Amino acid sequence: MKLLRLADRTISILGLLLFGALTGFSLFFTVYFSTSYEEIPYEMGDIVPMVLAVCAFGLFCMEWITRWILKEDSKEKRIRILLGLVLLYTLCFCVLWVKGAGCIPVGDQASVCTAAEGFRNGDYSMLTQDSYEKYLFIHPHQLGLTALIELIFACFGNGNFQAFEYLNCLGAVLCVYSGYRITRLLAKDKRGIVYYLLLAACCFPLFFYVTFVYGEIPSLTYSLLAVWMYLEYQRREKKRCLAACCAACALACLIRNNSLILLIAFVSIWLITGLGKCQWKAFAAAGLLVVVFLLSRFGLCSLYEERSGVSLNEGAPMILYVAMGMQKGEGAPGWSNGYILHAYWGASEFDSDLASAIALEDIRASVSGFRSDPLYMAEFYREKFTSQWNDPTYECFAMTHINGWERCGVVNSMYVGKLHTLMTWFMNQYQSLIFTGVFLWILYYYWRDKPLEDQVLLVTVLGGFLFHMMWEAKGRYILPYFVMLLPMAAVGMAELAERVSAWLVLYNQRQKGKYRR
Repeated sequence: MKLLRLADRTISILGLLLFGALTGFSLFFTVYFSTSYEEIPYEMGDIVPMVLAVCAFGLFCMEWITRWILKEDSKEKRIRILLGLVLLYTLCFCVLWVKGAGCIPVGDQASVCTAAEGFRNGDYSMLTQDSYEKYLFIHPHQLGLTALIELIFACFGNGNFQAFEYLNCLGAVLCVYSGYRITRLLAKDKRGIVYYLLLAACCFPLFFYVTFVYGEIPSLTYSLLAVWMYLEYQRREKKRCLAACCAACALACLIRNNSLILLIAFVSIWLITGLGKCQWKAFAAAGLLVVVFLLSRFGLCSLYEERSGVSLNEGAPMILYVAMGMQKGEGAPGWSNGYILHAYWGASEFDSDLASAIALEDIRASVSGFRSDPLYMAEFYREKFTSQWNDPTYECFAMTHINGWERCGVVNSMYVGKLHTLMTWFMNQYQSLIFTGVFLWILYYYWRDKPLEDQVLLVTVLGGFLFHMMWEAKGRYILPYFVMLLPMAAVGMAELAERVSAWLVLYNQRQKGKYRR
């Protein structure tokens, strides 16, 4: 039990440090992109009293609505009605956004769609060095996403990327629902559940991303489903929940490699629990999760190798991304600067060993520069940190601004007009509220006895923070972690509201006592 308590305290302290910094930065600064949508993040100051006032007003409104929903009897019925309304609203908003935004796949999105369409036609050249683009030859980790898009094209027609976008709408709905079920397992009372539904209804970065034909929404959908099933299994030890957790986590990892951070979080908590409680079931569950993932990846690669007759390339060495994450490009520090293609395609001519050697040399050069100028290093990583985590939009507009047909006035204004200014302002205040709520959740629950698995979302976010401080930086990479914060933020804010309410009652009682005297 000492090991479990030590692990819980360590996670909580790291969480307080991270979200103390995030809350502070979000109150004083914000990151934004110009409406020309060059992928260059800029930083500007916030008016702290206004941010605090807006957050306080938002908390007051949520508490007022929550009290009405939870008054007297039929509380559960009202919560379920609210859940239905939020899910319906999420679906309608996302579908209307897909119709109005007219977004088309570009860049990596277009490459994956082209590869999937080629596979449907028996063209596997994207897997080889002979193709012009060589996309999957350089990035074979995108094979899982390509397989998903190929399956969608098989069902709805080649090149039908809008089918992917509409499925993203369903994915967003499932994200909200999974978060609701996670919150029910984390919250000590129904106030936190209502808070979550109100917060989820305002998570516009998630809704705007449904037009992004890439792995963000599908992988997040499976990730949140995996967390829900994981917590259900830990509470009830139902084998079907464990099976669903393993399957969902494997799918999330196949679609998006970064989801491996969630898998590592599951395995780490199971191993610590197994050691702390001497439970063989925890070790077995961790082993099963890893085996399912490895078998699914092996099966996917084997399937495409058999279909194509091509041996899959290892692709650009992962150490190249670490080297790039230590460089200053045109945008913020650590952001994409073309280094991967330069080192792997240009300088090394697809020689993985040579590319790795180049990356190691560049890493040494970056480390040497950091040592010679510690102040530069501190500013480099501060800017890398804030450019990713302090962008309230998480690039939801920057990544989807290119359209294939004319947009209506409302949608166009959301990208370049007054609605864009209003929405980014709202998301900035919303982000501050979420960060503050998570900080409060960690703080209030620090000394309480709780199962270690309740920290799984926080462990995943901490892992994501460490990973992206070393890896390539991008605002959109942080979106999944931000959505994972909603259950914790809701419970934290509900706890604050409960304490404030109790303090006000006590204060009123004391005041009445004084008047009676």
